Amino acid sequence: MKIISLGIKELDESIGGGIPHPSLVSIEGEHGAGKTIFTQQIIYSMLRENMKVLVITGETTTNEYINMMKSVKLDVTDYIIKNRFTIYPLHVRGVQWNKFLSTLFLRVVWGYLELKKEKFDCIAIDSLSTISTDTPYNEFLTFLTRIKNIVSDGKSIIVTFHPKSLSEDNLMRLKSASDVYLKLTNTRFAETPIKILEVVKLWGGGQRKSSVMLEIHPSIGLRVMPLGGVKL
Repeated sequence: MKIISLGIKELDESIGGGIPHPSLVSIEGEHGAGKTIFTQQIIYSMLRENMKVLVITGETTTNEYINMMKSVKLDVTDYIIKNRFTIYPLHVRGVQWNKFLSTLFLRVVWGYLELKKEKFDCIAIDSLSTISTDTPYNEFLTFLTRIKNIVSDGKSIIVTFHPKSLSEDNLMRLKSASDVYLKLTNTRFAETPIKILEVVKLWGGGQRKSSVMLEIHPSIGLRVMPLGGVKL
């Protein structure tokens, strides 16, 4: 077990020093809550630790994802050139998502990850909501079992999702299987839009309730607000 510092002191302190590796990290949040940018902060931190990272994104193109990281001072150009950072966009055009397609794409994702797992140290699926809508419980359970096996092989997997995209049963299974479970919400403080990061579960620490206030600042990226670390 290795602890990966996120490079932001107050944020590291709120999650026990950093993100444990290997682990299954689940990040829940509504639209616009900052799931992708927080995931990118984790990714960038792992790249700095000489790890190889794969991102499967269902919401942006490769260039959009790279530019999003640059906009918060996370330039990954060198890592891409050195073949240490790979982005695979997952887009389906001209079809209607349904139970069959969700099941199919979940199988494709975990099948690909099992096939290529030796090439990467960390894998991020952003967002699971794209491929989990209407997924039957047994198929979602199979998906969780497969990715937990990959974690057991020494890899970290990060999944982001909108809570309403998962059934209650699937959501509970994901919480139970996760080593780290974080929840992001939108709010305002002194008329400034901010994010609240709640640490719901942390490997080795059992169930815990702590939170930190975050701001996405264009010139410096992700930062902790002065009043962060408030207990809930």
